[in-house]
Amino acid sequence: MTTQSRRSERTEVLNGIDKNSNAITEFINNSKYRYDVYADSKAPSYVIKIDAIWKSYIEFARRGGHIRFITEITKDNTDYCKEMIKFIDLRHIEGIKGTVRINEKGFQSNLVIQESTLTSILLRSRLKKVVELQQHVFDNLWKSAIPADQRIKEIQIEVRAEDSRSKESHDTIQLWTNQEQNQYAIKLEGKSDLLATTNQNVQYTHLVGESHYLEELEYDWDYTLKHFINNIIENQSRAQIARAQFRATCTSKG
Repeated sequence: MTTQSRRSERTEVLNGIDKNSNAITEFINNSKYRYDVYADSKAPSYVIKIDAIWKSYIEFARRGGHIRFITEITKDNTDYCKEMIKFIDLRHIEGIKGTVRINEKGFQSNLVIQESTLTSILLRSRLKKVVELQQHVFDNLWKSAIPADQRIKEIQIEVRAEDSRSKESHDTIQLWTNQEQNQYAIKLEGKSDLLATTNQNVQYTHLVGESHYLEELEYDWDYTLKHFINNIIENQSRAQIARAQFRATCTSKG
């Protein structure tokens, strides 16, 4: 290998955020009009959280550069991806590993070897054949990748479906009372944990009511318990009044 080839291909170990972010921003700044990246699902948060990197992305886009970015878009990184698509042409592929960056004349790849200290191995090359090969790989991935807007909508639908299934399985609140019927507790149907009680030291043995409508009361269990008890008391009072009226009617007829 010639001296020029050795200079064009380098492998380094980078320790810490500063060295890693400097390598990335330097590569972006050396790009003229095209900057392509494919990286794993952690990359979007890394790009957004590190100011130097995010600013270099924005500046490159504002001066007319085109950024194409492929990553795995998940529930955990959706918010970061929404921010990225303001400046970046973003797409999704499941199972992306590592990080690869390509511009007009160079190729750069990172492999994290110690997450806690952000230590990574960085491979750089400016050899034309290497850059062309990596560009070919990226272009093929890009063709098969899903646009970010489509993937984010899919995730939103999945989240709503999960929430709906969760609510369907836990949408019945039960009101229980003790033997003396002077203390109350609520729990979800099929669950043993009490959500709220009037007395934690009492054994609740009798089911006295159910409700299928959580709505805004869903997580304010103390309020829900009070609401439930008031309804029970009101119903009992109405029943007592009705019985009294019935007895009075029967007496008058007799």
